[in-house]
Amino acid sequence: MNIKKTIFFILTVAVSLTAAGHRWGDSAHSIGLITSKGGKARHPAALQSGETGYSLIATATVIPPYKGNARVVLEGEPKLDYKIHLSAPVVDLKLHRKPELRDDVLYDLQPSDRIALWVLMKPPVLDPVCGMSYTNEFSKHTHEGKDYFFCSEDCLETFRQAPGRYQNVGVRGKYTLAFYDTITGNSVLNVPVIFKTKEDTHDAGGHHH
Repeated sequence: MNIKKTIFFILTVAVSLTAAGHRWGDSAHSIGLITSKGGKARHPAALQSGETGYSLIATATVIPPYKGNARVVLEGEPKLDYKIHLSAPVVDLKLHRKPELRDDVLYDLQPSDRIALWVLMKPPVLDPVCGMSYTNEFSKHTHEGKDYFFCSEDCLETFRQAPGRYQNVGVRGKYTLAFYDTITGNSVLNVPVIFKTKEDTHDAGGHHH
């Protein structure tokens, strides 16, 4: 392993540890390739549904001949609030060039660049029964010291009949951390982000993360 790869590995580990220290409830790591023909992630990022916040470490290498600027967006419904940070070494030894991140755009990506992004995600408040996103018309119900919000009396009554069934329900399904070239609009990397319930994980017989 040459010195640049060693520095990048240490940097990625440091960012991962930082994320673990600030994790909002669940975290994951994904590795991918940025290419002009549409890059791929090595595996989806798997997160546990029902948490109040999430962190994702997304590391990627730019594959020649791609170079340019790439906008990074988190796609999926319902919308999640999110913030993207570009990792930076505590001490910059100038051994590894890195692009600049401004307004969720990675500027000056060059072939063979390696990047590490830290994405913080906060899901919306949902009706635990039907999954509808919160609006001002929702009613609040407190159960065992926790507040729940409902779009209708029907959903509230359903919850009251079996509260244990809905206590850990949250955002679920597939999202995408998508990278788009700012000139062509073409996708250069898609990172699948999947929110699963414990039942989903057990049914699939897979491992978390």
